[in-house]
Amino acid sequence: MKIDARNTADNGITYGVRIELNAATADNAGADEAYAFLQNEWGRIELGDQDDASDRMALHGYEVLVGQAGADGDPADYIQFGGSTISGQGFNSTGDDTKVNYFSPRFSGFQFGASLTPDSGANSGTSSLTETDNDGNFENVFGLGANWKGKFENIKIAAGVVGEFGDSETRTGADTEGAIKSIGVGANVTFAGFGFGAFYADLAEKGLAQAARAAGQDSGSYYDLGMSYSTGPWGVSLGYFSSTVSNTTGISDSTATITSLDVAYEIAPGWSLNGALHAAEAGNINGTAVPVNNDATVLIFTNIFKF
Repeated sequence: MKIDARNTADNGITYGVRIELNAATADNAGADEAYAFLQNEWGRIELGDQDDASDRMALHGYEVLVGQAGADGDPADYIQFGGSTISGQGFNSTGDDTKVNYFSPRFSGFQFGASLTPDSGANSGTSSLTETDNDGNFENVFGLGANWKGKFENIKIAAGVVGEFGDSETRTGADTEGAIKSIGVGANVTFAGFGFGAFYADLAEKGLAQAARAAGQDSGSYYDLGMSYSTGPWGVSLGYFSSTVSNTTGISDSTATITSLDVAYEIAPGWSLNGALHAAEAGNINGTAVPVNNDATVLIFTNIFKF
């Protein structure tokens, strides 16, 4: 459940707070996101627990999909991908940790965003003021994003680039962990009920120990593709996700691919029934010289209510 409170001052500045409450019994925190904001013609500033600019401005291929958005939806809840394989999309190393975000107004289709997260272990649910510099967290993480959105007759186009840059330290305080130097590019095109999208991300050496980097390991890269068609209450889409993590020399890469077929039907305003068929293949999910592989197919039906 989301709670919003806002007002507008006489000088035109809109201010307020937003809190996203968790309702599931398995949630460990009362709120997922909680932040205050200021907004006027110069842009929007957010202070608190919220996703960063790079994550929110990334234009993934799954954004054109219907239903639960293909691989970005539920397959990782039902399929074992192991700890060495990228099993889901996202471009956010700091989650909802405390940060400051800025988003510019959109000028001639262009918008820019920037974030600063002092410590990835600090949020409103932790003792943020007592966070140390030698606990293995990411620190001084900058999230950057820029995209352009435009329309030519009935064709809508969006394209953008995002990046994350920050420090990474070991639990002993040594500055030997792989720094955050992640880059992503993506685009979406929609027209006459059709949608096409693509995104590619390179996570470089993020968070890897010095010995692992010297042995040829990396933090992986991934891409996702999507195409869809919607007419009336019906929608259908096909999505594809592929990731690769290079392990140390002599050990085969860890890989994951997910092909998703989604169908959505709007039963009534705010109520949709969705079906998703996922076929996944994961290779060397344990990242060792004796690979463990896993193939799976899962069919998921969901009701979604939005009010």
